Formats: sequence, structure tokens, C-alpha cells
Amino acid sequence: MRKCLIVINRLSGRASRIDKDKLLAKFGVAYDVTVREISDKTEQWSPDGYDLVVACGGDGTFNRALNRCAEANVTLIYYGFGTFNECAKAKGTRGSREFIRLYEYAAANGRFFGYVAATGSFTPLGYVVDVEAKQKIGVLAYLLRVVREYKVWNVGARVTADGDEYSGVYTLIMAIDSMRCFGFRFNRLYQPDDGKVHLLLIKSPGKDNLVNRAKIFFPLFRAFFIGFGKEKTGKNLVFRAVQDLDIELDSPTVFDVDGDAAEFAGKMTVRVTRPGHEVYIGDITSLVR
Repeated sequence: MRKCLIVINRLSGRASRIDKDKLLAKFGVAYDVTVREISDKTEQWSPDGYDLVVACGGDGTFNRALNRCAEANVTLIYYGFGTFNECAKAKGTRGSREFIRLYEYAAANGRFFGYVAATGSFTPLGYVVDVEAKQKIGVLAYLLRVVREYKVWNVGARVTADGDEYSGVYTLIMAIDSMRCFGFRFNRLYQPDDGKVHLLLIKSPGKDNLVNRAKIFFPLFRAFFIGFGKEKTGKNLVFRAVQDLDIELDSPTVFDVDGDAAEFAGKMTVRVTRPGHEVYIGDITSLVR
């Protein structure tokens, strides 16, 4: 009998809604099911030896499952039970089918990401917010950290996007393969499985002080609250679709990759690719308490 591993991340924002009995009833008919409940960030799991992995959790859960299942060539079904669920909301809404298959994913230096790889202003929100706070007050836990993360960053980089070069010091560098980030539906140019990511660059005005924080307010407001219905290239802001993206970093830099912290150094290559294993976004409607 085929084997299925169900991974339930009890640290995810809406883990209390996961009904394990319904999961067992759904997948136990066709598979010999093993359930692994994750209650500590250091806990590990492996898809080796399984025909199917069913992952229940947030965007970070999806990122880890996506990469591990790709390496092991194991089919993955992901159910979004996180606070924001950006991957599920952006890529699991094409029609009303129970499962939506994804055919391509972006990767940074070979590491797949479901929706975003970004560094700079506000990006630590993805990985610094306390787990207990997310589970108790949901999105409000992120909002309470916004003021603390409103800072000017200075990330030196040389960016090559489909042959065009941009160089400077940036307060935000983002490669996004989604219409959404942190709840903002700002990328109206997004199309699933189009072979592209979107690059967002916002120049830094200098040191982190009150004057310069005021200077970055408008470009950040322009990007996330107004959004983009077309590409834009200006002195302080760039937003465009790109197939071949290379980012040369002046120093090792921590990126928010689908809500997890990941350090990159030197050249960061971002490409869209089509792994051989199958990946599906599942509708959670029948699996909640």
C-alpha cells in the first residue's frame, strides 16, 4: 500500500483549526498514513520513503515541504493554516477545485520559494514575530511589530534583470512570485506559471534616522498601498517582471524567504523553474474544526 506522511505544524498561526481526524479519514482510504506533529522549531521530518506528503501549516511550512519534497521527488499537497497564507491565497484560487496544481516555482540559489524572497524595510516581520502571539491574536501580532521594523536599511547591491543593470544602496530588495505580500494585494501584474518573478527595488536615502524614515514613506506607500498595474522604473523605485535575475550583494544579507530567515552572500541567482515532482494547493474547507 502506498505511504502518506501528514505533517501538522502546531506552531502555525491557525493550527488550532486543523482537524486531524478529518485528515486521517481523507487520506487513510488510499494510503498507509503516518502523522507527524511539529511542536518545536528544531524538529525535523523527511519525505524519504513516502509517496505523498500532506503539509498543514503556514508559508514557512510550505517552503520547507516544497524544498524537501523536490529533493526526494515526492508529491506534495499543502493546506494553508498560517496567519497570512500568502502562498495558498495567491496560488490556490484558480477556480473552485479541491486541489490546484502548481507547475513552476521561483528559486534563489536553488532554494525554492512559494511567494517571496526579500530583504530590507519591514521584511524581518516574516520571521521575528512570536509564535504564541500569532496564535493568540493573529494578524494583530504582526501589526504590533510594524513600528519597530520601520527602519531605513542600507543593502549595497548590483542587480541585473534580463540584462538591465541597477546598482546602489537599497532599503528594500524583493523578488516576488505572487500578487500578495503581508496581506497587501499590490502586484496586479502577477500571473501564475508565467515563467517570471517581479523585482521591486527601493533606494535608501542614507542613514536610519527620522528624516530618512520620512523619505522612504512615500515609495513604500506607493508600492504596497497603491500597488502596480504596470511596470515602473524611476530614480528611487523599480518594479518590473524579470526572467533572469542576479543580485550581487556587498555583504552577507539575511532575506525573508516565505517567512523564514535565510542568509545569502555574494551572488544570488533567482530563476523560475519546473521541478519534476507534483505540488498541489488544497482547499482547507473540509478539514477545519
